[in-house]
Amino acid sequence: MEWGFTVPKNFIKEFEAGQPVEAGSSRIVNIVWDNKKYPVRLRNVGRKNYPAVHQILWNGNNNFLQKLRKTFIQSYIILKSQKEIFDVENKKVGGHFRTKESQEAILFSPIDSKTIKAEVFIKIENEWNALFRRLTEENVFGWMFAKDKEYLISRSTNWMKVQEFKKHVNAVNVIYYLVNTKKKFIYIGKANVLGQRVKPGRDHQGMPGDWDLFKYDIVRPEYSNILERIEDHTIRTIASILKNDKKYPSLNLEGYKIVNSNWKKL
Repeated sequence: MEWGFTVPKNFIKEFEAGQPVEAGSSRIVNIVWDNKKYPVRLRNVGRKNYPAVHQILWNGNNNFLQKLRKTFIQSYIILKSQKEIFDVENKKVGGHFRTKESQEAILFSPIDSKTIKAEVFIKIENEWNALFRRLTEENVFGWMFAKDKEYLISRSTNWMKVQEFKKHVNAVNVIYYLVNTKKKFIYIGKANVLGQRVKPGRDHQGMPGDWDLFKYDIVRPEYSNILERIEDHTIRTIASILKNDKKYPSLNLEGYKIVNSNWKKL
């Protein structure tokens, strides 16, 4: 659920598939899951005076991690919460955990030297899984289990076209950004629930309804009570760079203008 797995020594040759990995080196292989490829690494740890240890590492592939966690959401929640309790009570990191209920499983089958097939072997569904998957997408659990909880933002999206907005209407505690590329306008706002605050095609205060790009930042739950202050600070930061209508000291960079009107200049 975090970094990958160690290949059992009896299966190292199958995973190398005729192309040995030298000690201390690695190579890219593709895990194929539901007809989609996820690049990962097959690594030979290279321990001296000990048998070889080979690992499949996917900690650099966030798309694969998301799919793994969402598919086996029950195991993810149980294992992570058990580890959180273990670390607190023992004041250290480590340990192995097993669920008391039925366990979920994924099957990895080497196909050739560049391909590993992944398929669900056992998956447990219950009435909570849909909610847990949504919370995982919004990185709520990433915040809960993080060792370092100092950052305000738990997740920042890429810029997306307005046609994708309907997929993100349930995002909570967000600072959102709307862009109108025709008129060169930018609008920044806050929302407890994004879809309840913003509607594509509808004028949004100073932003005309034909805005076409958006993104958002999810604020960590413990900072949701200062969402308005975060919004105001973000507006002032952008206003100090772009043209604005409130005579706020700015570099007045050419191109875009921030169209927010209801914000504090301090």
